[in-house]
Amino acid sequence: MKNLTPAEYLANKASYHLVDVRSDMEWESVHEKEAIHVPLTDLIDRASSLPKDKPLVFTCRSGGRSSRACQMLEGSGLETFNLAGGMHALVLAKYEKGLISKEECEKMLEKISSPSRLLQ
Repeated sequence: MKNLTPAEYLANKASYHLVDVRSDMEWESVHEKEAIHVPLTDLIDRASSLPKDKPLVFTCRSGGRSSRACQMLEGSGLETFNLAGGMHALVLAKYEKGLISKEECEKMLEKISSPSRLLQ
């Protein structure tokens, strides 16, 4: 399995498809607008519908489920990467690069950490 850092992803995001494997509730609380949502539980059933024109970068909250997604698709012919640190690390990287404000970063991190509490 290959890891991709959030900085590497952000530097060249047009070269990848971002696939978010978090639950529906997590996705609804916060997600990247360009991401494709395929919950990990649906990945095998939907693998054939994933785009094949660019490498796939899988993300979740912190990198565990996205790592499993890469493992699940090993040998499928798809080029896959795990986004190291998941959405949490991606949000921090966007803040460090000046792509989002401190307030937006804090709000997004809170939603990533606690989606069910925020959706009530």
